[in-house]
Amino acid sequence: MDKRCQCDLPYPPIQVSRPDPRWLPPLRDLYAGRRSELGAITQYCYQSFVLSGQDEEISKLLRGIAIVEMHHLEMLGQLICLCGGRPDFAGGRRQWWNGSFLSYRKDLCGALLVSLGDEVAAVDAYHQAASRIGDPKIRAVLERIAMDEAHHVQLLREQISCCGCPQRRS
Repeated sequence: MDKRCQCDLPYPPIQVSRPDPRWLPPLRDLYAGRRSELGAITQYCYQSFVLSGQDEEISKLLRGIAIVEMHHLEMLGQLICLCGGRPDFAGGRRQWWNGSFLSYRKDLCGALLVSLGDEVAAVDAYHQAASRIGDPKIRAVLERIAMDEAHHVQLLREQISCCGCPQRRS
């Protein structure tokens, strides 16, 4: 895993205090909802492929972020199983994940700005889910993942600034 793409703190153990299906909907939304880890992985892979001809360094960074997001997906899948659920690719309202959830921007600035907006939303989503879930072990994992997402916001802002992309508030 590309260490520059994750926060430099250890992850808590993947545990639950006790299996509780009440925590499944927010975990599923983070796992495979409309804006989820599954979506982040596929979007970063897409962006890495289409941007490789424009900027190989940014393409490599996006691949690195995708790998960190894969680790998040793995941890969420384990938590879903520990809570008594199945890690299928449907969000909390049982809407199946699909590729229409992604942005298919091919221009460097547009792709980076979309990803920045998604990462800002991810930080908020993890904090909201952590505040709704009553299990301190799950909350610890979600708060740690939020740290990685905040780090991704910083990395993307740096790239947007270096590329001279028009800034928008995120």
